[in-house]
Amino acid sequence: MAWFSKKSPTLLGLDVSSTSVKLLELSRNGDRCRVESYGVEPLPPNAVVEKNINDVEGVGEAIRRLLSRAKP
Repeated sequence: MAWFSKKSPTLLGLDVSSTSVKLLELSRNGDRCRVESYGVEPLPPNAVVEKNINDVEGVGEAIRRLLSRAKP
């Protein structure tokens, strides 16, 4: 995974909602933060219902697509 091999440490945030998965990668330079990558990927219908993941494969595939696009 490309973001772990950078010289400056980065943080990766992942939000799984009922309709999409959102990714945000941040790096720090002194007291400032920089957005390195971000993305949103829709989920299949009913993949997540009331905070419960019903379609693990569908959510995993959405995360895989996000990570593949986020690589520099």
